[in-house]
Amino acid sequence: MTRKVSVVPHTHWDREWYAPFPALRQRLVELLDGLLPRLDADPGYARFLLDGQMAMVDDYLEVRPEALATLRRLAASGRVSVGPWYVLMDEFATSGETIVRNLQLGTRRAAEFGGAMGVGYLPDMFGHVAQMPQLLAAAGIEHAVVWRGVPAAVTRTAFWWQAPDGSKVRAEYLPTGYGNGAATPPDAAGLIRRLVAHQVEIGALLASDTDPILWMNGTDHQAPQEWLGRVVADTNATQDDFELVISSLAEHLATAPTDGLDTWAGELRSGAR
Repeated sequence: MTRKVSVVPHTHWDREWYAPFPALRQRLVELLDGLLPRLDADPGYARFLLDGQMAMVDDYLEVRPEALATLRRLAASGRVSVGPWYVLMDEFATSGETIVRNLQLGTRRAAEFGGAMGVGYLPDMFGHVAQMPQLLAAAGIEHAVVWRGVPAAVTRTAFWWQAPDGSKVRAEYLPTGYGNGAATPPDAAGLIRRLVAHQVEIGALLASDTDPILWMNGTDHQAPQEWLGRVVADTNATQDDFELVISSLAEHLATAPTDGLDTWAGELRSGAR
């Protein structure tokens, strides 16, 4: 059986962490200065995810205001995914009102770029509040993407996540984090080895031979890998165990399986994994 692999190019962006904000913003400017013309020049490099937070867009445009039209065009066409958050927050270190306003501000700003990504992207939080499915559902968002805090009771790479009021979203679980495809090799043979190893690593969480794999091609402050389109095409041409598609998160989730998923109600604060 051929297993679909959704390759999602992205970068994860702490605005200030091991370096101060101005230094990391300079890296962001360099990244987007390279990415935007590459998207126009290379149709094989089809998508890019700006980490689910509009702050990246505004931080860049403060330095490169002349790039506004290009970013709007690429976002409106689906080549670049923006929002729905303004920033990626720690859910337990902020108030409920702050989380709500964060989502409101992010979706409002993303509307100026053709609309927010319809995914509650929560890749790097240290657990999740019980009301998150309720907040996402109220905003018309049907999917969440999570990493830390998922309990051992969840037995697949996706589950139904239910809030105390009964609201539910489909949650995509990243069992090895948001960088499982970060170091994608520049050759087909190397990428096939990585995919086989990852398939073995997450083994029991794949319920069948046809469960898709979400291959997150990026990590902390990682620049786009310019060979991605070529190596995906080469990999598809040299084997039939995997079918790789450069995709957005929303595109991947639109066709992801929903049958037989576990349901988890409430907070995600488990240390099981």
